Amino acid sequence: MNELPIDIPLRKFHEAYGAKMVPFAGFNMPINYKAGIINEHKNVRNHSGIFDVSHMGQVLIENNDLHINNLEKYIPLKLNSLKKNKSNYTFLLNEKGGVVDDLIVSLIEIDSKSFLYIVYNASRKNEDEKIFFNCSSKAKIIHNKNCLFAIQGPESIEVLKNKIEIPSYMNFLDIYELKYKENLVIVSRSGYTGEDGFEISITNEQAEIFIKDLLENENTMLCGLGSRNSLRLEAGLSLYGHELNEEITPIEAGLSWALDKDRLNDTTLNGNKILSDQLYNKPSNKKIGLVSVNRAMLREGMILFDDNKNKIGKITSGCFSPNLNKSIAIGYVNSNFDEENEIFCEIRNKMELVKKTSLPFVKKNYKKNGSNYE
Repeated sequence: MNELPIDIPLRKFHEAYGAKMVPFAGFNMPINYKAGIINEHKNVRNHSGIFDVSHMGQVLIENNDLHINNLEKYIPLKLNSLKKNKSNYTFLLNEKGGVVDDLIVSLIEIDSKSFLYIVYNASRKNEDEKIFFNCSSKAKIIHNKNCLFAIQGPESIEVLKNKIEIPSYMNFLDIYELKYKENLVIVSRSGYTGEDGFEISITNEQAEIFIKDLLENENTMLCGLGSRNSLRLEAGLSLYGHELNEEITPIEAGLSWALDKDRLNDTTLNGNKILSDQLYNKPSNKKIGLVSVNRAMLREGMILFDDNKNKIGKITSGCFSPNLNKSIAIGYVNSNFDEENEIFCEIRNKMELVKKTSLPFVKKNYKKNGSNYE
């Protein structure tokens, strides 16, 4: 029997603002508001938008040698070498090097104690938390008392700094414990849209006041999962359950930059030999970007073929790109396929020509040292 979706703390608030709520990863989540997905998407690219991502998991794990050693079986980073107030994109790996989940792991200090603060996917909470509690019996789950919001877009810094004193030196993937109305909040300069932005972990009690404060800015709007997906796809960012799963390694997914290569020589790391072999040889599949040539809509699960109608791969994510005004997709093809040859996608029993393109589809605009970079 399927369990009913869980309400996020601000469900009534979102419905009052015209949100269309849908079940997602076991939660009732806003898919879009009255302005619609395309307008929300464009507002984030041009101004700023707020996403309630309180369905995501959040955990604090004390930063000590025992916990670090246990976690390093699963996480391909040197956790003892993490920089304070810095976030890191990484993974939990299974014994075959497949991705149990992709994470953001940060080293922060709270009440003079050092912690690993980890944000993880809602759909993988059970799997992830089993690992976290096996590694540390004192792992402190905080997503049951803290909401998580993302404000994204080129104007997000101007909106947020009017409410929270953001350090002038704060760059992409920096994270600090700051104050909002004398209450401590965790603020990271991060997000999953390709734009400059911030994620804020704040108590449930302060959440509605905070989000209303941000909405005082006339160019800021509430945004749902629909635009969050089209934004991340334009930015070429992988999504768990689509580009990532337990059968796909970070190297097959084109994410080898997120691995500490020295850890691949560490036999205590899950899948180290498989990952090392893939890094220096060639994995069986590779991730590519695709655009529609004949304006056909590209969707998850569609099969890709060569010009002889041989199956060469499939699409893992697809949507309409408001910025490019065409359908875009991410998929996997066999590594032996010659990418100079034409690629076709089967759509409604018809072979449609698609074109391979580099990722990201749209330039990323993260902030580092006061400037944009990809």
